[in-house]
Amino acid sequence: MSVSQSVTITKLEKIRTSWLPAVEFLFGKPVTEAEFIGFELNEHTQTPVTLFEDESKPFSYKIQMPQKSLTNEVLLLADVMHELCHGLYPLGYQGNNERKTTVLCEGAAIYGAVVALRQVFGDECVDEYLNVLQEKAFSYYDAFSYVAVLLADDPQAIKKLRERHPFLQDVTKPDFATADVKADVKIKDILLMTFRP
Repeated sequence: MSVSQSVTITKLEKIRTSWLPAVEFLFGKPVTEAEFIGFELNEHTQTPVTLFEDESKPFSYKIQMPQKSLTNEVLLLADVMHELCHGLYPLGYQGNNERKTTVLCEGAAIYGAVVALRQVFGDECVDEYLNVLQEKAFSYYDAFSYVAVLLADDPQAIKKLRERHPFLQDVTKPDFATADVKADVKIKDILLMTFRP
């Protein structure tokens, strides 16, 4: 690893460490099985990816960051926050069988990114970020919108649901009632759908 890459990894670690308490405040602690191994840089990928490579430790993961994120502070923070949220309830190593994420999981990850962007860069930045998301990655924007509605009605909704199922992608419709999370039936149905980018 070059000195430049080492400095970059240190910066990514610092962002992750600084923001982990805020993410836990929003959505609860990571599942006990989750183990963050570190960051990896990749010049060939366009989006960050959570990698699960150890079959013996299925919820150990590293975050692979695209080089392009490093040249834009807004994108860098958004990307790290997005993957940091996924690290609370990782999909895990599945071999050839990919475990599916839900609209709820992806929307929560975007929501976490938006909270950080608003705090660091302000409302104008958030508006611009969401406009770009709406234009270029509508499914993520849509997922964020449904989670924003859920959390506007009950800011503790995701924490309550995770008390029932720490792995957010395992939440089912009856869990909303059991966790005392009130949401419109249509919103629940959409949040629990398999996410399709």
